[in-house]
Amino acid sequence: MELKVGVVGVGVMGTYHAQIYAGLPGVRLVGVADPDPERRRAIEQDLEVPAYPEAEALLGKVQAVSIASPTLLHYPQVRMFLQAGVHVLVEKPITPTLSQAKELVNLAAHEGRVLQVGHVMRFYKAVNELPRMLKRPWMLETRRLGNNRRIRDIGVILDLMIHDLDLVLLLLRERPYRYSVVGQEVDGLDEYANAVLDFPSGVRAVLTASRVSPQSERSLSLTQDGEVIRLEFASEYTEIAIHRFPAKYHDPGGNGRVEEQVERMAIQNDNPLRRQLKHFVDRIQRGTPPLVTLEDDLLALELAIELTRALKPVPTHH
Repeated sequence: MELKVGVVGVGVMGTYHAQIYAGLPGVRLVGVADPDPERRRAIEQDLEVPAYPEAEALLGKVQAVSIASPTLLHYPQVRMFLQAGVHVLVEKPITPTLSQAKELVNLAAHEGRVLQVGHVMRFYKAVNELPRMLKRPWMLETRRLGNNRRIRDIGVILDLMIHDLDLVLLLLRERPYRYSVVGQEVDGLDEYANAVLDFPSGVRAVLTASRVSPQSERSLSLTQDGEVIRLEFASEYTEIAIHRFPAKYHDPGGNGRVEEQVERMAIQNDNPLRRQLKHFVDRIQRGTPPLVTLEDDLLALELAIELTRALKPVPTHH
Protein backbone atom coordinates (compact mmCIF):
# COMPACT_ATOMS: atom_id res chain seq x y z
CA MET A 1 0.00 0.00 0.00
CA GLU A 2 1.22 3.45 -0.90
CA LEU A 3 1.58 5.88 2.00
CA LYS A 4 -0.30 9.11 1.28
CA VAL A 5 1.72 12.10 2.45
CA GLY A 6 1.39 15.87 2.43
CA VAL A 7 3.64 18.83 3.23
CA VAL A 8 2.59 21.90 5.23
CA GLY A 9 4.66 24.98 4.43
CA VAL A 10 6.51 24.92 1.11
CA GLY A 11 9.25 27.49 1.63
CA VAL A 12 12.84 26.36 1.01
CA MET A 13 12.78 23.29 3.31
CA GLY A 14 9.18 22.29 2.64
CA THR A 15 9.77 22.34 -1.11
CA TYR A 16 12.69 19.91 -0.64
CA HIS A 17 10.42 17.64 1.42
CA ALA A 18 7.73 17.68 -1.31
CA GLN A 19 10.25 16.96 -4.09
CA ILE A 20 11.75 14.02 -2.17
CA TYR A 21 8.37 12.51 -1.27
CA ALA A 22 7.33 12.77 -4.93
CA GLY A 23 10.24 10.46 -5.81
CA LEU A 24 10.22 8.03 -2.85
CA PRO A 25 9.06 4.48 -3.63
CA GLY A 26 5.93 3.37 -1.76
CA VAL A 27 4.89 6.97 -1.16
CA ARG A 28 2.35 9.19 -2.89
CA LEU A 29 2.50 12.95 -2.41
CA VAL A 30 -1.18 13.88 -2.41
CA GLY A 31 -0.93 17.61 -1.73
CA VAL A 32 0.74 20.55 -0.01
CA ALA A 33 -0.54 23.53 1.98
CA ASP A 34 0.85 27.06 2.11
CA PRO A 35 -0.80 30.49 2.51
CA ASP A 36 1.44 31.99 -0.22
CA PRO A 37 -0.24 31.75 -3.67
CA GLU A 38 3.12 32.01 -5.50
CA ARG A 39 4.52 29.02 -3.63
CA ARG A 40 1.33 27.04 -4.24
CA ARG A 41 1.50 27.78 -7.95
CA ALA A 42 5.17 26.74 -8.14
CA ILE A 43 4.48 23.36 -6.48
CA GLU A 44 1.40 22.69 -8.62
CA GLN A 45 3.44 23.29 -11.78
CA ASP A 46 6.57 21.51 -10.60
CA LEU A 47 5.09 18.40 -8.94
CA GLU A 48 1.55 18.34 -10.40
CA VAL A 49 -0.15 17.92 -7.04
CA PRO A 50 -2.90 20.11 -5.55
CA ALA A 51 -1.79 22.95 -3.26
CA TYR A 52 -4.17 24.34 -0.64
CA PRO A 53 -4.08 27.62 1.29
CA GLU A 54 -4.86 25.93 4.65
CA ALA A 55 -3.31 22.91 6.37
CA GLU A 56 -6.82 21.69 7.34
CA ALA A 57 -7.48 20.90 3.67
CA LEU A 58 -5.07 17.93 3.93
CA LEU A 59 -7.09 16.24 6.70
CA GLY A 60 -8.79 13.09 5.42
CA LYS A 61 -6.40 12.96 2.43
CA VAL A 62 -3.09 12.12 4.14
CA GLN A 63 -1.77 9.38 6.42
CA ALA A 64 1.48 11.22 7.12
CA VAL A 65 2.63 14.81 6.88
CA SER A 66 5.80 16.90 7.00
CA ILE A 67 5.39 20.23 8.77
CA ALA A 68 7.88 22.84 7.56
CA SER A 69 5.90 25.95 8.43
CA PRO A 70 7.25 28.73 10.73
CA THR A 71 8.05 27.48 14.26
CA LEU A 72 5.20 29.44 15.87
CA LEU A 73 2.69 27.40 13.84
CA HIS A 74 4.19 23.98 14.70
CA TYR A 75 2.24 23.36 17.92
CA PRO A 76 -1.33 23.88 16.62
CA GLN A 77 -0.58 22.13 13.31
CA VAL A 78 1.19 19.08 14.80
CA ARG A 79 -1.59 18.73 17.40
CA MET A 80 -4.31 18.93 14.75
CA PHE A 81 -2.74 16.19 12.60
CA LEU A 82 -1.91 13.87 15.51
CA GLN A 83 -5.48 14.17 16.82
CA ALA A 84 -6.69 13.20 13.34
CA GLY A 85 -4.52 10.04 13.46
CA VAL A 86 -1.86 11.33 11.05
CA HIS A 87 1.88 10.54 11.48
CA VAL A 88 3.96 13.74 11.69
CA LEU A 89 7.51 14.75 10.86
CA VAL A 90 8.05 18.32 12.08
CA GLU A 91 11.08 20.46 11.26
CA LYS A 92 13.19 21.46 14.24
CA PRO A 93 12.64 23.06 16.66
CA ILE A 94 9.51 21.03 17.40
CA THR A 95 7.90 24.02 19.21
CA PRO A 96 9.12 27.29 20.75
CA THR A 97 8.33 26.10 24.32
CA LEU A 98 9.17 22.95 26.25
CA SER A 99 5.64 22.52 27.66
CA GLN A 100 4.13 22.50 24.13
CA ALA A 101 6.75 19.98 22.98
CA LYS A 102 6.04 17.66 25.93
CA GLU A 103 2.31 17.86 25.26
CA LEU A 104 2.85 16.80 21.62
CA VAL A 105 5.16 13.93 22.64
CA ASN A 106 2.47 12.64 25.04
CA LEU A 107 -0.24 13.08 22.41
CA ALA A 108 1.74 11.06 19.82
CA ALA A 109 2.13 8.24 22.36
CA HIS A 110 -1.58 8.39 23.22
CA GLU A 111 -2.60 8.28 19.54
CA GLY A 112 -0.03 5.59 18.69
CA ARG A 113 1.40 7.75 15.89
CA VAL A 114 4.97 8.41 14.77
CA LEU A 115 6.18 11.88 15.72
CA GLN A 116 9.66 12.63 14.39
CA VAL A 117 11.64 15.87 14.66
CA GLY A 118 13.60 16.92 11.58
CA HIS A 119 17.17 16.97 12.87
CA VAL A 120 18.80 16.35 9.49
CA MET A 121 22.40 16.30 10.86
CA ARG A 122 21.70 12.88 12.40
CA PHE A 123 21.40 11.51 8.86
CA TYR A 124 24.84 12.56 7.60
CA LYS A 125 26.92 9.42 7.02
CA ALA A 126 29.98 11.08 8.59
CA VAL A 127 28.02 11.81 11.77
CA ASN A 128 27.16 8.10 12.02
CA GLU A 129 30.94 7.42 12.05
CA LEU A 130 31.62 9.75 14.99
CA PRO A 131 30.72 7.44 17.91
CA ARG A 132 33.25 4.93 16.55
CA MET A 133 36.00 7.57 16.53
CA LEU A 134 35.20 8.83 20.01
CA LYS A 135 37.70 7.62 22.65
CA ARG A 136 38.16 9.97 25.57
CA PRO A 137 37.45 13.46 24.25
CA TRP A 138 38.14 16.56 26.30
CA MET A 139 37.13 19.27 23.83
CA LEU A 140 34.38 19.57 21.21
CA GLU A 141 34.00 22.64 19.06
CA THR A 142 31.26 23.32 16.52
CA ARG A 143 30.87 26.27 14.16
CA ARG A 144 27.74 26.94 12.10
CA LEU A 145 28.02 30.28 10.36
CA GLY A 146 26.26 31.87 7.41
CA ASN A 147 24.58 35.00 6.13
CA ASN A 148 20.93 34.01 6.07
CA ARG A 149 18.23 35.80 8.02
CA ARG A 150 15.16 34.36 6.25
CA ILE A 151 13.87 32.81 9.52
CA ARG A 152 12.31 35.65 11.52
CA ASP A 153 10.31 33.96 14.28
CA ILE A 154 13.17 32.37 16.27
CA GLY A 155 16.75 33.35 17.01
CA VAL A 156 19.99 31.69 15.92
CA ILE A 157 20.19 29.30 18.92
CA LEU A 158 16.81 27.65 18.23
CA ASP A 159 17.32 27.88 14.47
CA LEU A 160 20.94 26.74 13.97
CA MET A 161 22.81 25.99 17.21
CA ILE A 162 20.16 23.40 18.18
CA HIS A 163 21.62 21.08 15.47
CA ASP A 164 25.01 21.08 17.20
CA LEU A 165 23.56 20.91 20.72
CA ASP A 166 21.73 17.80 19.56
CA LEU A 167 24.93 16.25 18.14
CA VAL A 168 26.97 16.99 21.26
CA LEU A 169 24.26 15.57 23.58
CA LEU A 170 23.90 12.43 21.47
CA LEU A 171 27.69 11.90 21.37
CA LEU A 172 28.36 12.49 25.06
CA ARG A 173 25.11 11.04 26.46
CA GLU A 174 25.16 13.41 29.44
CA ARG A 175 23.81 16.82 30.38
CA PRO A 176 26.08 19.81 30.96
CA TYR A 177 26.35 20.86 34.61
CA ARG A 178 27.10 24.49 33.72
CA TYR A 179 27.14 26.76 30.71
CA SER A 180 27.65 30.36 29.68
CA VAL A 181 26.56 32.07 26.48
CA VAL A 182 27.26 35.45 24.92
CA GLY A 183 25.77 36.80 21.73
CA GLN A 184 24.43 39.66 19.72
CA GLU A 185 20.85 40.61 18.94
CA VAL A 186 19.74 42.31 15.74
CA ASP A 187 16.16 43.60 15.47
CA GLY A 188 15.18 41.80 18.69
CA LEU A 189 16.46 38.32 17.76
CA ASP A 190 19.76 36.65 18.68
CA GLU A 191 21.70 36.43 15.41
CA TYR A 192 25.12 35.47 16.83
CA ALA A 193 25.79 33.21 19.82
CA ASN A 194 28.81 31.57 21.41
CA ALA A 195 28.14 29.00 24.12
CA VAL A 196 30.54 27.14 26.43
CA LEU A 197 29.20 23.96 28.05
CA ASP A 198 30.97 21.87 30.70
CA PHE A 199 30.03 18.22 31.18
CA PRO A 200 30.47 15.91 34.21
CA SER A 201 32.93 13.68 32.30
CA GLY A 202 35.32 16.62 31.93
CA VAL A 203 34.48 17.45 28.31
CA ARG A 204 34.10 21.09 27.35
CA ALA A 205 32.01 21.99 24.28
CA VAL A 206 32.26 25.38 22.56
CA LEU A 207 29.48 26.11 20.07
CA THR A 208 29.30 29.11 17.75
CA ALA A 209 26.34 29.96 15.52
CA SER A 210 25.74 33.03 13.38
CA ARG A 211 23.24 34.19 10.77
CA VAL A 212 25.22 37.39 10.09
CA SER A 213 28.60 36.00 9.05
CA PRO A 214 29.97 36.88 5.57
CA GLN A 215 31.52 33.41 5.32
CA SER A 216 29.75 30.07 5.54
CA GLU A 217 31.15 27.35 7.75
CA ARG A 218 29.78 24.12 9.21
CA SER A 219 32.39 22.25 11.14
CA LEU A 220 32.93 20.03 14.16
CA SER A 221 36.31 19.47 15.85
CA LEU A 222 36.92 16.80 18.44
CA THR A 223 40.10 16.83 20.56
CA GLN A 224 41.16 13.74 22.48
CA ASP A 225 44.43 12.18 23.64
CA GLY A 226 46.92 12.24 20.78
CA GLU A 227 44.57 13.44 18.04
CA VAL A 228 42.26 16.10 16.71
CA ILE A 229 39.41 15.04 14.40
CA ARG A 230 37.89 17.76 12.25
CA LEU A 231 34.75 17.41 10.12
CA GLU A 232 33.82 20.00 7.51
CA PHE A 233 30.29 19.62 6.18
CA ALA A 234 29.88 20.71 2.57
CA SER A 235 26.84 20.06 0.40
CA GLU A 236 28.14 16.98 -1.46
CA TYR A 237 30.78 15.59 0.90
CA THR A 238 31.88 15.77 4.51
CA GLU A 239 35.66 16.04 4.72
CA ILE A 240 37.27 14.40 7.74
CA ALA A 241 40.84 15.18 8.77
CA ILE A 242 42.44 13.25 11.64
CA HIS A 243 45.58 14.93 13.00
CA ARG A 244 47.61 12.47 15.08
CA PHE A 245 50.44 13.51 17.35
CA PRO A 246 53.23 11.17 18.52
CA ALA A 247 53.02 9.81 22.06
CA LYS A 248 56.43 11.32 22.89
CA TYR A 249 57.40 14.89 22.05
CA HIS A 250 59.92 14.67 19.23
CA ASP A 251 61.73 17.68 17.80
CA PRO A 252 64.20 16.36 15.20
CA GLY A 253 65.36 19.73 13.88
CA GLY A 254 65.51 21.49 17.23
CA ASN A 255 63.19 24.18 15.91
CA GLY A 256 60.27 23.65 18.30
CA ARG A 257 58.03 21.88 15.78
CA VAL A 258 56.05 18.78 16.59
CA GLU A 259 55.54 16.04 14.05
CA GLU A 260 51.99 15.09 13.20
CA GLN A 261 50.39 12.66 10.81
CA VAL A 262 47.22 13.65 8.99
CA GLU A 263 44.74 11.17 7.60
CA ARG A 264 42.11 12.63 5.28
CA MET A 265 38.92 11.15 3.88
CA ALA A 266 35.76 12.39 2.25
CA ILE A 267 32.39 10.77 2.91
CA GLN A 268 29.58 11.40 0.48
CA ASN A 269 26.58 12.91 2.25
CA ASP A 270 24.14 10.93 0.11
CA ASN A 271 21.21 13.37 0.51
CA PRO A 272 20.67 13.34 4.29
CA LEU A 273 17.16 14.82 3.95
CA ARG A 274 16.11 11.93 1.70
CA ARG A 275 17.54 9.46 4.25
CA GLN A 276 15.60 11.25 7.00
CA LEU A 277 12.27 11.14 5.14
CA LYS A 278 12.83 7.50 4.16
CA HIS A 279 13.48 6.68 7.85
CA PHE A 280 10.19 8.41 8.75
CA VAL A 281 8.31 6.40 6.09
CA ASP A 282 10.01 3.13 7.18
CA ARG A 283 8.98 3.76 10.78
CA ILE A 284 5.35 4.00 9.64
CA GLN A 285 5.32 1.22 7.05
CA ARG A 286 7.76 -1.28 8.58
CA GLY A 287 7.92 -0.42 12.25
CA THR A 288 11.63 0.48 11.97
CA PRO A 289 12.85 1.66 15.40
CA PRO A 290 13.61 5.39 15.69
CA LEU A 291 17.20 6.56 15.29
CA VAL A 292 16.87 8.61 18.50
CA THR A 293 14.10 9.07 21.06
CA LEU A 294 11.73 11.98 21.53
CA GLU A 295 13.39 12.40 24.95
CA ASP A 296 16.59 13.28 23.04
CA ASP A 297 14.62 15.88 21.07
CA LEU A 298 13.18 17.36 24.27
CA LEU A 299 16.64 17.59 25.85
CA ALA A 300 18.11 19.47 22.86
CA LEU A 301 15.12 21.83 22.85
CA GLU A 302 15.29 22.41 26.61
CA LEU A 303 18.98 23.33 26.42
CA ALA A 304 18.47 25.58 23.38
CA ILE A 305 15.69 27.46 25.20
CA GLU A 306 17.84 27.78 28.36
CA LEU A 307 20.76 29.15 26.34
CA THR A 308 18.48 31.63 24.54
CA ARG A 309 17.24 32.91 27.92
CA ALA A 310 20.76 33.07 29.37
CA LEU A 311 22.24 34.93 26.37
CA LYS A 312 24.25 37.96 27.44
CA PRO A 313 25.38 40.63 24.99
CA VAL A 314 29.00 40.43 23.84
CA PRO A 315 30.95 42.91 25.99
CA THR A 316 32.09 45.94 24.03
CA HIS A 317 34.98 48.17 25.04
CA HIS A 318 34.77 51.86 24.37
